[in-house]
Amino acid sequence: MSDRTIRTIGASIVLAGIAVAGIAQLENRAPAQSAEIATVEPSTSEARVTGEEATTPEPDPFVYRIGVLSSITTDNFWAYYGGEASVWNSYILGPTKPALYRLDAATGELASELISGGAALTWNEHGWRVRLEIDPRFSWSDGEPVTAEDFAFTFETVRSLGLAGSWLDAYPSVVTGVHADGEHQLRIEFSERPNLSVWPHGVGLAPVMAEHVWQGRIDGVDAAGLYAMPGVHDVSGGPLTLVAASEGLAVSNSNPGYPRNESPDTVEYHVYADEAALVAGVARGEIDSILSPKGLATEHLAMVEGDPNVAVVSSPANGVRYLGFNLAREPMSDHAFRTALALLVDREGLAGEILQRGDPAWSVVPASNGQWYDEDAANENRARYDGDMSTRLAKALEGLQGAGYGWATPPRVGDDGTLIPGEGLTMDGRSPQPLTILTPGDAYDPARPDYVQAIANTLGVLGFDTRPVETDFDTVVDLAFTPGEDGALHYDMYLLGWTLGNPALPGYYRPFFSNKGELNNTGYASDVFNQSLRAYERAHTTEDARAALWSMERALATELPYLLLYTSQLTEVYRADRVTFDLEESLGGLQGRLGGIGDVRPSE
Repeated sequence: MSDRTIRTIGASIVLAGIAVAGIAQLENRAPAQSAEIATVEPSTSEARVTGEEATTPEPDPFVYRIGVLSSITTDNFWAYYGGEASVWNSYILGPTKPALYRLDAATGELASELISGGAALTWNEHGWRVRLEIDPRFSWSDGEPVTAEDFAFTFETVRSLGLAGSWLDAYPSVVTGVHADGEHQLRIEFSERPNLSVWPHGVGLAPVMAEHVWQGRIDGVDAAGLYAMPGVHDVSGGPLTLVAASEGLAVSNSNPGYPRNESPDTVEYHVYADEAALVAGVARGEIDSILSPKGLATEHLAMVEGDPNVAVVSSPANGVRYLGFNLAREPMSDHAFRTALALLVDREGLAGEILQRGDPAWSVVPASNGQWYDEDAANENRARYDGDMSTRLAKALEGLQGAGYGWATPPRVGDDGTLIPGEGLTMDGRSPQPLTILTPGDAYDPARPDYVQAIANTLGVLGFDTRPVETDFDTVVDLAFTPGEDGALHYDMYLLGWTLGNPALPGYYRPFFSNKGELNNTGYASDVFNQSLRAYERAHTTEDARAALWSMERALATELPYLLLYTSQLTEVYRADRVTFDLEESLGGLQGRLGGIGDVRPSE
């Protein structure tokens, strides 16, 4: 699988507050080329004069300026949702389309967007279906109403052209029909009782396209032809309307057809060369905030330290950092080896020593995701590796000796409580080969090399010659995910992290850990895990899904394809003299809320 493919599969489409889809997101994105649309200037207000008297001047429009590292790669929403799922496209294009449901940034749960009233799933002799009303107050940015016909048109286009990417996630095969029973009456039909990922988290979060704009344009085209069309003629049904985009600037205006629209009058996305330039732009007052998928580095925060006009805020990241094992290689293939390392690595201690902001991880789903996290179940995972060092070392050595490991002098705990390395390690009578751990270096994340060195030291106590290999992020991804010419992956261990996509319904377990998961690069295969995964994916209620999720988490904590290490905090900055936020902190921070476009306010 190519590096480009990995990044496409791993792209997260996080339309926080509007709609959410996608799987997960590798933490890095390279700047991309921009699409050309029109060029406009932000509007200004003037006093209106009637005769000799002037009315009270309208307040100046609220222009919210956000710094980003890339503009959009396409202005065609069909193409963006069909495969061009870069994080920058999601930031800028995401707010332009509505869905039946949106993600409530404060709770992490789904809330109605286009739905007026209820939307109960029912069954009768005709099968499973949902009937619902579309809120008649919604209109496209050109004034045309958003109707049930728009939904039916979107569905038929996806099916007739075989659109893939997130369109396929939104309309899986179990969705057999989307019908307009009236201008605002919608009927969705299913071939069987839909699980949560289909309804409401699939079709319920599907963006809707304007039939009156696209109907005549798609005649006679295939998917590639649709994706190649310019989007300059498209309209918005979401809170923002994209009106201009170039290599250095994209501009969106508030859509008057979006009820209760609390977004700024204008949002400007200013493109900067790198993170240091972004922070310098905030310091100079050129921009009000920054959208960065992984937050800001400590050295760049120092650029605004002490500035009374710049606020620094930390929010829990929707992600996890982990050590990945190549299960096709010894000794990583030995469960006893992975268990011994999990017992001896002091996750609590390392988090306190190394992380400025963050916590040890005992599950893939983070503690900050309150809808899905189960503290008792997470503590059960933690308890597997708890105890004083003498107890943990005894368990580690017992498991290793049972698997054929031996020492001339075994490791032990000294009088001061520290580990004393063993000598003369053998594996079934053989001396082990040196091991390597890949990690991005200090420039990417200073915590990771420190973690890798601590892990290498721990393996050294057991007698393994373990060598950290610091390189750039893309090289780690290439080596960890791209097979060589022989079809094998050539790594021992690596330290990376995942941003985890839609927090309302975690969808990352299959791609990460199922036998044929697109992002399963460890070679993990577990009947126990797969049985729980099937139960999770077939669940019709949140309660059943949560039980199955924690069954998967128990399997992962026991079988250890990953050694989970820590969750981090996103540190972000904004101009407190210009803007304020209703939600200063939330899961995923400002970037998880697309810059906070729904809760940003001018400072008073």
